[in-house]
Amino acid sequence: MAYPAHQERRALAEALRAVPANAPTLCEGWTARDLAVHIVVRDSRPHLLAGQNLPIVGHRARAALEELTRTDYQALVDQVAAGPPPWSPTRLRPVANTVNTVEFYVHAEDVLRAQQDFDPQHRRTPSPEVRAQLWRQGTQGLFLLGARSQQQRITYISPDHGAVTRGNPRAPLSLVQGPPEELVLWAFGRRSAAAVQVTAP
Repeated sequence: MAYPAHQERRALAEALRAVPANAPTLCEGWTARDLAVHIVVRDSRPHLLAGQNLPIVGHRARAALEELTRTDYQALVDQVAAGPPPWSPTRLRPVANTVNTVEFYVHAEDVLRAQQDFDPQHRRTPSPEVRAQLWRQGTQGLFLLGARSQQQRITYISPDHGAVTRGNPRAPLSLVQGPPEELVLWAFGRRSAAAVQVTAP
């Protein structure tokens, strides 16, 4: 079976391919096209993100980004599906799993859950390998960021994976329970879309 980052890249490409370029996403202000451009830049042209704010070369970076936004939408999605160029470190499986699994899972759900025909009772179910990777990355840092953003101490509980508490020990304690992928969405800031149970102090 494909490794977690590859599985979620494929899911993201399928989600993008199934909607028009102007389809909404859960990323505020971003359409499906904007999200596809973001992934292409992140994969193969990350220098454009920093370069657009630099003196002298900034106008070139901005022009390159504008050109990407005018690229045929399906061609952009093809680039998302194809992945990074051969020189990219994310071609290596361990790097890709660490850098891309959460990113691709969240963005795939950004597309899927923003559509009018999305049925919360029939959510996509990630593979056990993806779930394990999402839980691992959540406990290693993302859950702490989620707790800090809420200024709380949070115990994240997931059946079959365990429980972990993150945040300021002196802050109020909340419980957030759900499968790893939903906890990741919640901690990533997609709180209204995440299927979790929250018990506040």
